[in-house]
Parts: sequence; structure tokens; C-alpha cells
Amino acid sequence: MKRKTARKIQLNELLSGTYIKRPGWEPSGVLTKYGEITRVNVTGLIVSLSEGEDSLSFLLDDGSGNITVRMFEKPDQNHSLGDMVRIIGRVRETGNSIYVVPELIKKIDKKWYNVHNLELKLLKRTAKKLPVEPEADEAMETGPYQKILNVITILDKGEGVDVQEVVNNIKIDNCENIVQNLIEEGEVFEISPGKVKILE
Repeated sequence: MKRKTARKIQLNELLSGTYIKRPGWEPSGVLTKYGEITRVNVTGLIVSLSEGEDSLSFLLDDGSGNITVRMFEKPDQNHSLGDMVRIIGRVRETGNSIYVVPELIKKIDKKWYNVHNLELKLLKRTAKKLPVEPEADEAMETGPYQKILNVITILDKGEGVDVQEVVNNIKIDNCENIVQNLIEEGEVFEISPGKVKILE
């Protein structure tokens, strides 16, 4: 299986996304307004550290939000409070919290942090957003209706999506009822029994 690209993204946008867990070898990821992200390339400051006998976790803050980074074995290099680092890693979820399992951690200086943020601004201007992206004046936190619309958009490869697949891939109470409401409101269309699609 081809390795997914590590995407540059602000932590607040990653944390406000919806985690989609997939079975087998297919990588799980976070559904954001810029699409699904399974691996990230993020920079920030280590603002807290927790060290175990054979593990290490710390809180990374990039100015927009903070996320837990978890290592299940001790790294070769030492990390300290206040270090500025670049992390390439996989996104995971425990409970309802998204975290990062690093593949690479590299100390950087403020100059590279600033370069990373400039690249993010450029990406925001040019990146294609999901067609169901909420307007800027809507609530900051994506509601269950919007999350379900986003999931349908990502999972649909052209032939629609089974409602059961939507239910299996998203942790939302009364998911089937919400999908039915979206059908009744004309937001999504039931193209065959149990299969829905968003028409552009």
C-alpha cells in the first residue's frame, strides 16, 4: 500500500476534524475541511512533558492549538520543555481525543517555524476545500449534521455511500436518524435503498 503524504496543517484544524477509523490495513485518518489526513507535518513548541519507563509523551503547541504526541518507546534524542520541533507522524484517536504518533521529530529554530507558518498561509489560499465546508460565520465547532455531510463527501467514490458505512466510520449518536433527516431536508439523496449521495 502506498504511503500517504504527510500534510501540513494547523493543529486547531486537525483537532476540530472528525476521526474516521477504517478496518484492516487501510489507514485511519481525520476528516478536515481540506480533506482526509492520515499523516501530518506539524511544527510547534513543547509545552509539557510526561516521561514513563519506556514511553514519552508531550504537548505540542503551534499557536493555534495543542495536541498530544505519544511515543511508545524512548526516542534516541532528548526532548525538553521549550524545544521547538518539527514532527512527521500518524494521527490516532483514543476516547474522543486525537493525538500524533511521531515517525520523525527534529529540533528546529524560530526561522523554520516561521517558514512553516508562511507555507500554511499559502496552502490555505490554494487548497481545495470540501464542497460542504461551513461558512466562516457559523459556529467554530462542526456539528453532527456537518460532520456526516463531510464523511459522505469523502467516502463517496462516485457511486454513493452505504448508510451503514457512514455509521461505522463516525462516532455520532443517532447517526442513522440524522442521515434520514438530511434525506428529508434534501441535503443528501437516497439513490438506492440504504445508499446516499450528495449531488453537486
